[in-house]
Amino acid sequence: MRLRQSAVLVVAAATGIVTVPAVSAAAAAPTQLYVNGWVDACSDSGSGTAAQPFCTVSAAAAVVQPGQTVNVVGGLTTYREAVHLTRSGTAEQPITFVGSTPPLGDFRQAAQLYPAEGSDFTLDGVHDVVIRGFELDAPGNDPGTPAVTVKNSQRVSVDGNDFPGNGGVTVSGTGDRVTVSRNTFRGSGGVALGAGTQHALVTANVFDGTRSTAVAAVDAPNTAVTNNTIASSCGESVKIDGTSPNAVIENNLITAGFAPASGDPCATPGPARGETEISVSAASTAGTTVDYNSVHPWSDANAYTWGATSYPTVAAFRATGQGAHDIDTDFTCANGNCGTDARYARSPLNYPALADSADPAAPGVGTDLRGYTYADNPNAADTLGGVRDRGAYEATGLGSVTLAVTTTDAPGLKGSTPFTVTATATVQSAWPLQQLDYAFDFGDGAAPVHSTSPTVSHTYQSAGTFYPGVVVTDRHGAKVGASADQVRVATTQLAADPVVTVDDTLYATIQPNSSTPWSFTSEEIDFGDGTAKQSQTYPLGVYYHQYMVSGDYQLTVTDRDDSGKVLVTKRTVHAVSARDTAALQPGKRVQLLAKGAKDWLGDAGANYDKGVWGGFTPVPGAGFSAKNVTAMASATTADQYLRAFALVDGRIYSADRNLGPAAGGVTQGQWLPWSEVTGANGAGSLSGITQIAAASTGNRIHVLAVANGRVYEASGDRASGTWSTWGDITGALGFPANNVSVSAAFIGNVLHVAMLGSDGHIRIGDGDYNRGRWSGGDMTAVIGYAWPTQYVKPTQVGVAATPDGKLHVFAVVWDRLMEAGGDYVAGRWSNWADVSAATGLNSYGVRQVAVAGNGSTLRVFTLDANGNILETDADYAAGRWSRVAAVSDPGAAGGGSVNSLISAAGL
Repeated sequence: MRLRQSAVLVVAAATGIVTVPAVSAAAAAPTQLYVNGWVDACSDSGSGTAAQPFCTVSAAAAVVQPGQTVNVVGGLTTYREAVHLTRSGTAEQPITFVGSTPPLGDFRQAAQLYPAEGSDFTLDGVHDVVIRGFELDAPGNDPGTPAVTVKNSQRVSVDGNDFPGNGGVTVSGTGDRVTVSRNTFRGSGGVALGAGTQHALVTANVFDGTRSTAVAAVDAPNTAVTNNTIASSCGESVKIDGTSPNAVIENNLITAGFAPASGDPCATPGPARGETEISVSAASTAGTTVDYNSVHPWSDANAYTWGATSYPTVAAFRATGQGAHDIDTDFTCANGNCGTDARYARSPLNYPALADSADPAAPGVGTDLRGYTYADNPNAADTLGGVRDRGAYEATGLGSVTLAVTTTDAPGLKGSTPFTVTATATVQSAWPLQQLDYAFDFGDGAAPVHSTSPTVSHTYQSAGTFYPGVVVTDRHGAKVGASADQVRVATTQLAADPVVTVDDTLYATIQPNSSTPWSFTSEEIDFGDGTAKQSQTYPLGVYYHQYMVSGDYQLTVTDRDDSGKVLVTKRTVHAVSARDTAALQPGKRVQLLAKGAKDWLGDAGANYDKGVWGGFTPVPGAGFSAKNVTAMASATTADQYLRAFALVDGRIYSADRNLGPAAGGVTQGQWLPWSEVTGANGAGSLSGITQIAAASTGNRIHVLAVANGRVYEASGDRASGTWSTWGDITGALGFPANNVSVSAAFIGNVLHVAMLGSDGHIRIGDGDYNRGRWSGGDMTAVIGYAWPTQYVKPTQVGVAATPDGKLHVFAVVWDRLMEAGGDYVAGRWSNWADVSAATGLNSYGVRQVAVAGNGSTLRVFTLDANGNILETDADYAAGRWSRVAAVSDPGAAGGGSVNSLISAAGL
C-alpha cells in the first residue's frame, strides 16, 4: 500500500476526489451581488443588485459576506484594478467571485482584470474563498508578477480561470489546502507554492508554454500535482524543491517537444535548455509518489531528477521504484495549442495509451478542465481498472451536433406570429453514451428548453430575426453546441378569401384573393371532386374548373409563402346545372363520350323527352393521359349504368357512371374508379389491340377488341366485377384475320358483331347465347357495295338494333355515311342508303360515326374533319331522318369544336 502525504490526502486516496469548496445544501440559494462597470446605473456606494450593480470588483470585495456570490459581468468591460480581499467565508458558506457563466474553458464572455500594477486578486489572511471564471493578466512583461497572490490563507480555490499572458498563481505564507484547478496558463507564469504552504492541490490545469517552471513547490509538504497537461515550459514541468515531502505527482501529461502556437517564449531556445521535466529534491523524496504520468523530455535532456540523480527515460527512472506506470508519449495539442480555447480542445488527440490509464485514486476535483466527469472509454483496454485519462482533458466520444429547425406547416424559416418551429439535434458520438440534456435556446428571450429528447417545438410570439442554438450534454458532462439558420417572424398573417362562381355548364371560376406580408411561393387548388389538383406560383391568378355533375363540393385552397407559412382555406361550392340535372332524369336518354383537345375526355347527356342536352363535363382521370387514348366504346346496362371503355397503349380500361337514382352509396351522375379490363383481375392480357366496341344485355357487358386483325370478345358483370377470358370470334367463324374496325349490338340474347376487313368487306358474326353457338357471313357479298372497293374502302363500321329485330349497319366511306339494315325476323337485308345525302351530312363530311338507340329511334353522331360533333336521328317507326345539328354548339352539349374520338350509348 502506498503511503499518502497527509490525513486529508489519505481520505482523498479513498475517494479519488478532493472537492472544490462549494455552497452547501443549507445555503443553496445565497444572496447574489453584481458588478457591471459598463452600465450607467452602476454605483460603488450602492447595494450591488442587478438593477444597480457595483462599478468595480473591489467595491464588492469590500462588503461581501459569507455565502454570497459576486457576479462580475464581462464581455465588454476590462476591470483595471487590483482587488485585495480580506474577507472570508466559512466551510459551509464560502465567498465566491464568478467572472463568467459559460462552461469552464470558454472565456469569450469572461470578466477581464488587468491592473496597472500588482496582482489581479490578492487574498491575504482569508479562508473559504473561490475565484472562478476570470481572464487574469498581470501588468508588464514579467512572469514573476503573479496574477493571483494567496497569502496565509486556507481553503482557497482558484478554479476555471484563464491566464493569457503574464503572471500566474503564487501561494505563500501559511497557506493550507489551496486548490488551483481547471485553469489555462498560456505563455504566462505558472503555479508557485512557497515555503509554509501545505496540502496544496494543483489539478486539471493546462500549462501551455509557461515562461517559468509550470508547477514549483518549495518547502511545501503534502503537495499534489495531478491530471495536468504541461507543454513546453521554460523551466521544469513539475519541480518539488526544498523540503517538500509526501508529494503526489500522478496522471500528468508532460512534453517538452514542441513550441506553442504563439512561439517559444523562453530566453533559451528549447533543446538547449536541458531542463528536467519532473524534478524532486533529495529532501522531498520521502513519502513522495511519482506514477501514472506520461513524460516526454527533450531528446538530449532528462525526464526525471530524483534526489541528486537524473534519469533520461521512463525506463531508467523505474530503477528508483517510482514511475511503475509512467509512459513516454510524444503528443500534440489541437491546432498546435493546448489552451487557446479549451471548449474545443481534444488534447491530446487519439492517444489510446492515455485513455482510462490514470490512477483512479489520485486527488482531484472530480472533472476535467471542461467540467467533464470521468468516462469509461469503450475503445480503451482498461488494463489498470480505471476510467480516468491522463492529462487535463478527459476524452469523450461526443463529437459534434447539428441542429435542424423546420416549421410545423411547411419548409422555410420565415412566418407570421404565432410561428411554430420544431428543432431537432443530431449528435455524432463515437461512444454509446446517453445524452443527458439537450438545452435549446430559440433566441427570442425565452428561457432555454431543457429536454432529454433531441426534438422539441417552440412557438415564436413576437416578430423579429432569431438565431436558435443547442448545447448537448452527455451523462459525463461532455458538451457540444451548434446553431441553426435564422428564423424570421412577421406580425401579419398569410390570408385568403376565395370567391367562386359556377355557370349552368358546371364551369367554375375561382378567384383566390390571397395575400401575404412575404412573397408567395405556391398556391394549390383542390376542387373537391376527386380530379387532379391545380397549382400556380407567383403571380397568383384565376383558376377555371368544370365539375362533372351537379352537387356540393368542398374547395380547398392551400397557399404557401417564402416564410414557410401554410394556409389552408376551405369553401363549399354549390355547383348546379338545371340542364345537367334534367339530362339525368328518366326518359329517352343518350350519353356521348368525346376525346377533346388538350388531354381531355368529356361526357354529355341528352334527355330527348325533356328536349335538353347537359353540357360536356370532364371524365375523371384514371392514371393515364387522355391524349394517349386511341379508341373508345360505351354501352348502358339495365341498372342504368354507363360503362365506358378506353384503349390506352394497347390496354383496355373501364369506368362506370350511375345514370339512375342514388343507390348503394353512389349518387346520381357519380363516376366510379377506372379499372383495367386487360389486367390480371379482368379478362386477361391481349396484345396488339387497335380497336374496341361494347354491347350489353341486361346488366352484362360484352367488350370486342380487334387485335392483330382478329376480333376477340369477353364479357363481364358490372355488379360482381368478374370477367370471362377472351374468345376469338374470327377463329370460331373462320373469318379472315384482316379486321380494322368492329361494332356490336344485341337483339334479344344474340350478339351481332360487324367486322370491317382491310379488303373492304363487312362480315357479320352472330353469337346466340341461347343456343351457345356462333354463325355468320359476308354481308357485302349478299347486298354488294355502295362504293368502288378497288379504289375506296370503308374506314369504320358501326351498328345498332331496334326493337323490331332489325340490325342497322353504318359504314364511313370516304367522307360519307352509308347505312344498310338486316331484318332477322324476315331473314333479309336492305340495300345501302346514303345517310349523308338524306340528312345534309354531305355538307360537312364524316370521319367517324357512333350510334345509340332509344327504342325505334337511332341517334347517329358523326365527327367531321374539323372535330365538330354532329347529330342526326333515324325514326324507323315514322320512317324519316332528321336534319343534321351540331351537338358541340354551346346551345347543345358544348364542349368545344376540336374532338378526335366519339362513342355513344342509349338508355
